Amino acid sequence: MISGPIRAGRLSSDACEADWIWDREVETESDDHAFARASASWDRQFRHLMEHSSFYSRRFREAGVAASAVDLADITRLPFSTKTDLKQAIDERPPFGGNLCVPPESVKRVYQTSGTTGSPSVLALTQADIETWTTIGTRTYFASGVHEHSSVLSTFGAGPFVAGHTYFVLSRIGSRVVPVGPGDADRVLFGMRAGVFDTLLTTPSFAQYLSNRLESAGEKIAPLRHVVTGGEPGGGIPAVRDHIQAVLGGTVNEVMGIGDVAPSLFGECPHQQGMHFCGGGHVWVEIVEPDSREPIKIEPGAVGELVYTHLTRQAMPVVRFLGGDIVRIEGGTCGCGRTTFRMRILGRRDDMFIVRAVKVYPSAILAVVGEFRPRVTGRARVVRRGSEMTVEPPVPLEVEVPKARLGDTELAAEIERAVRSALIFRCTVQLVAEEEFGAAGYKTRLVRQT
Repeated sequence: MISGPIRAGRLSSDACEADWIWDREVETESDDHAFARASASWDRQFRHLMEHSSFYSRRFREAGVAASAVDLADITRLPFSTKTDLKQAIDERPPFGGNLCVPPESVKRVYQTSGTTGSPSVLALTQADIETWTTIGTRTYFASGVHEHSSVLSTFGAGPFVAGHTYFVLSRIGSRVVPVGPGDADRVLFGMRAGVFDTLLTTPSFAQYLSNRLESAGEKIAPLRHVVTGGEPGGGIPAVRDHIQAVLGGTVNEVMGIGDVAPSLFGECPHQQGMHFCGGGHVWVEIVEPDSREPIKIEPGAVGELVYTHLTRQAMPVVRFLGGDIVRIEGGTCGCGRTTFRMRILGRRDDMFIVRAVKVYPSAILAVVGEFRPRVTGRARVVRRGSEMTVEPPVPLEVEVPKARLGDTELAAEIERAVRSALIFRCTVQLVAEEEFGAAGYKTRLVRQT
């Protein structure tokens, strides 16, 4: 459990007197200074794209903006990019595609995408790109509270996906590293019992799974100092976060990135008030209205889809890349002293559905279901027919429960009433045993299509 007040930007149990901000010049700069820094980088990047990216130079010409440079203040004149666009650019000229802006021999690291919607794509990095990713990631994880004296067990795989870049980041920070990889609960629990680590990097699904497993066994383990969640929404949902903190101990906060841009871009400090943007000088971020894609000012209370533009990427830059994450911008100053904007993830655009003209994100359902612990495990998902966006109520929900609760019709009815009260739509709840719900070793899909 969290004990004592948070000292500036440190974990409550962190007595270190070193600066808690890795790159103070960038992370505490004014908006005007940040824009000036980004503008200078973008001017160089635009020339780089026009000279070396056949993909973007063609897209810019088609948009009628190739005759002269486009300033960062006018970047909305440029077209959006999607994952499908980038995949097509690769397919036209494999293995790296028409957006490779450097000679192939300059590519020094290659990651792969998951290929969830087709065959995998590749993400190429030059040595400078590797350093940029490490720089951004170091700001991100240092902001979360991972410091040189941390002993970190990571459940992120070393490859082929970009999450493996976290090991470069931990090395840069100077932490002790215990690499385990995804899904090996027994080895993680062994490390906890042995006191090998005090900080856990994992998905919120896996952290919940470990918590449920310890609770059901009645086992008490020395509390961790810190749990950093990423890879999916959840670590910022109070019902999820509070349960993990109650069982595993320490502070739970979250980080986020996106493979096509950088594996770590946002990091939540120990004040737990949303994730700070940590990519200053290297990535420019916009938010747009998810349907119309009209720009929205980044200010407290704004809700929209994140859009990314590389400012310094050499090998495979993206411009106005639609990330698919719907976020809410948080307000107020943060006690850690960082001045970059903070946000919370509301959900993935792909997971969103509409009930009676109201947009619903499955992560909001998780927040409601989580209040019913210990009668539920905390996992739930929406059942949808195909790729339909509009769902007529009652919306089918599957809620994972311990086997002993399978026939608890009153529990199902209580959840249905709670969802109706909190989210203003009717649902039907089917209770599903842990053994049948599906693997809990890494991520949880929040939507099941039939």
